[in-house]
Amino acid sequence: MRAGLIAGANVLSFSPLYFRREWGIGYEQVAPPHPDHIPEIVTSHAWRGFNITTPYKETVLKFIHQVQHPVDKIQATNTVVVEIDGTWTAYNTDYEAARALLPQYAERYGKWEEVWVLGTGGAARAVAWAHAELFPDRPIRFFSRQPGKAIPFPHPHEVLPYEAAQELSSACRKLIIQATPLGAYPNPRAMPLLSLAALQMEDVVWDLIYIINPTRFLQVARERGCAIENGMRLFRLQAQRSLDYWFAVHKRYQRALAGKA
Repeated sequence: MRAGLIAGANVLSFSPLYFRREWGIGYEQVAPPHPDHIPEIVTSHAWRGFNITTPYKETVLKFIHQVQHPVDKIQATNTVVVEIDGTWTAYNTDYEAARALLPQYAERYGKWEEVWVLGTGGAARAVAWAHAELFPDRPIRFFSRQPGKAIPFPHPHEVLPYEAAQELSSACRKLIIQATPLGAYPNPRAMPLLSLAALQMEDVVWDLIYIINPTRFLQVARERGCAIENGMRLFRLQAQRSLDYWFAVHKRYQRALAGKA
């Protein structure tokens, strides 16, 4: 079976190495010269499915024929299945992985009172939507360099400037989800614009960047007494969900071919 990753030209992803080494499938990363070339790339590479990352999680939706929850809610996908009839079905396995992990983190670290999400992109909305479904009574605040902008997230929320973090009450325990690319290649020393004073002892900080060693942001959070989690568990779990979807349709395709023989 063959699959792949649609990514921006400057994206360095762990996915090709992971899928090839862990699962033994043909998997390659391709940067389309233009979003309209995505269908041609998928067809020419004979992919049974593919992942999507920055900056195509939203733009790829114009090629999608069917969507699975919550792609319709957050308008972002990271996994596509090429069905037997050639149509494309979009999933968000970041959401599915977060749905599995958030209860585990709540059990491990104890209850937080609100969630702060750094960034407003597809991964940010996917994980935040999982949180909204699991803990609908806890406030969600997104922090962005574009405060106040409308985002596809039909659950009560705010989109605030990073400077607003200093003005918010320090009494609540927070889950802080770092969902920007800052801290990944090509600038691993970069950090989000959140004031370090906003990191309080007993907060839980989850950086979605999937590298084994803590990002600089996580190192600082740990020094300030926060519990920390990196993005590796999310990455592995969402990758497994993607693979399950691809193999399911691949097996149906093989059975269909066998029936014609």
